[in-house]
Amino acid sequence: MAPLVALQKQADELSQEDRESLLAYLIHGLPGAPEGPDDDEVLRRDAELESGAVKAVSHEEFLRQVGRDGR
Repeated sequence: MAPLVALQKQADELSQEDRESLLAYLIHGLPGAPEGPDDDEVLRRDAELESGAVKAVSHEEFLRQVGRDGR
């Protein structure tokens, strides 16, 4: 059996949480992978929240808005 196929079969047997962790690990190992917001972006977003320009939503509300509410 090819090594990649064997790894894929092993990944299929992982829990969702472990698969998500593996995915994050693999993505961050790729050249040019997104690393998240930089310090300037974090400060800008914090200022928007503090000023009331944007409204924070709960994690549950965010998942509902992006259509990942488990339904």
